[in-house]
Amino acid sequence: MSAFKLSGKITGLDRLNKKLDLFKKEVLANQVTAMQDATFMLHSAAVNLIQDNADGRPEKRYNPKRVVNVSRPGEAPNTDTGRLVQSIKFDFKDGGLRGRVGTNLKYGAALEFGTSKMDARPWLSTAVLLVSKEVAKIFAAAFKKSTKEVSE
Repeated sequence: MSAFKLSGKITGLDRLNKKLDLFKKEVLANQVTAMQDATFMLHSAAVNLIQDNADGRPEKRYNPKRVVNVSRPGEAPNTDTGRLVQSIKFDFKDGGLRGRVGTNLKYGAALEFGTSKMDARPWLSTAVLLVSKEVAKIFAAAFKKSTKEVSE
């Protein structure tokens, strides 16, 4: 049996490695921008849901004395004092690759998930559903931009 000996040289590896490094940097930069855009969009949607004040039943409140329009179960809560809206914040982790939107107010979670005495009035999960298709488009466009920038 005879053995074959193959020899040759691969050319262009340096150029390929440079392109791959550039691609990695472009993808990372574009992902961070996409995450910022998506996070800002979610934050805005959550705030707007609460501020829209859907129909509901009037209820008397005290301290200060006022009448508020209480949202129906399953609908986003209506704003009353504005405290929940003001507490909705966003931040970024992992160099901007993770974005978070939420509140540190305990009643924000009670409204979102409900309690033993109150049905849920979801605001954050509803906001996620409202923006999810647009967020998917943002990330798809970011990836497309990265591949275009590297292929040129």
